[in-house]
Amino acid sequence: MGFVVSMMDKSREKKWNFERKMLRNINIRTMETNIKEWIRPVMPFHFQSYPFLMDQCLDMTIDAYLLGADFGRFGYYGEPVRQAKQRCFGELTELSHSLCAALSGWNQTDSPEHMLIATDMLLDHWWEKGFLDSCKAHKLRLQ
Repeated sequence: MGFVVSMMDKSREKKWNFERKMLRNINIRTMETNIKEWIRPVMPFHFQSYPFLMDQCLDMTIDAYLLGADFGRFGYYGEPVRQAKQRCFGELTELSHSLCAALSGWNQTDSPEHMLIATDMLLDHWWEKGFLDSCKAHKLRLQ
């Protein structure tokens, strides 16, 4: 006699396995240097004074990478990067705004527009990296 398996449980397990495989491609040191490149001009001394800000940035950056990796299957089927990014525009904007809000609470000297631009650029970069890595994994049948 067979077992009844929920399709939602199977799809969730498949998604988790794919995310684990994609997370193996991330180099945390590279991610930290990218965060410092994009955020340090807006918040010059805050990462030294408040090292926990780096953890928040890393968490949001990893989420953006995984979001791009999730949409990489559309790139495998021939959809351009811009069109795939439009599919998840709301989710990516929400990530960017939440990171901007978290960092703006600690940065009282600069305007929030500069912080929003910096977080947008950082998360867009890592979204595209996740998208391209996922396209490559799908082409190599590693999904």
